[in-house]
Amino acid sequence: MNKKTTTLTAPAKVNLYLKIVCKREDGYHELDTLFLPFPALADTLEITETGTGCTIHCPDFDLPAEDNLIYKAWDRYADATGFRPGLHVELIKRTPTGAGLGGGSSDAATMLRFLNGHPGSPGMEHGALNALAAKLGADVPFFLLDGPAWAKGIGEILTPCEVDLSGLTGVLACPDVHVNTAWAYKAWSSRERSDILKKIPSFSLTTCTNGNIKTASQTRVTLFNDFEEVVLPEFPAIRKTKEYLLKNGACGAVMSGSGASVISFFRNDKEAEIAAAGLRATGTASVLHRFS
Repeated sequence: MNKKTTTLTAPAKVNLYLKIVCKREDGYHELDTLFLPFPALADTLEITETGTGCTIHCPDFDLPAEDNLIYKAWDRYADATGFRPGLHVELIKRTPTGAGLGGGSSDAATMLRFLNGHPGSPGMEHGALNALAAKLGADVPFFLLDGPAWAKGIGEILTPCEVDLSGLTGVLACPDVHVNTAWAYKAWSSRERSDILKKIPSFSLTTCTNGNIKTASQTRVTLFNDFEEVVLPEFPAIRKTKEYLLKNGACGAVMSGSGASVISFFRNDKEAEIAAAGLRATGTASVLHRFS
């Protein structure tokens, strides 16, 4: 009997705007952030229905299955619904960890969507599935959607929106450094004010949350990330990457999440390609995505 295998992609995300509003009594931080999917960079999950339990194999990581967010998503969905299919997951990891791109959260959301859409599953309504996703990680609910969204709370209160990126080419650069998110929040809370962000030129994008972007009321959003104030001085490789992009044709650039990735936008395709090639030549991974 042939075993059924389903191949799914788990795209990365970037933050175009990230404001830390306050620290809550439960220790989490309230955010106001704009999420954008970046489909040019994605993990692949090959899910085979077989046996019992959930096993995961990833050539790039020697991590016990129980510690993987994919397994946790499978296990908690099973606890909530009673649907516990035997699965084996071959995980092809392309989104770097500790880069502010939500790779693990996207993997978990992909598993939740697979389980919830499975013909053998009783299914969960969106609100309950969203609440389950939020318990796995602040970014996970976003990946249950299919487009950009404003996020508040710890990231679980989502308002889908449109973002006008027509005519732009995105270059996502991933310096080979790891920024610990807990450290970044602590550093931001105890920071001394820095003027490093004043030296960075601003760039605005158009968004809307109530209909077609060409006809609805629109909002201009400037690329911004509160974490840059503490991360850029501490991690010069990230700062230099952002400066390189801006000096080589990017009309705007901003760090994603707590780092270390930097998303930038170019109006000229050729300049984007040259900038990305220049980064790769110095050992900094970079991915291009042309927005229609």
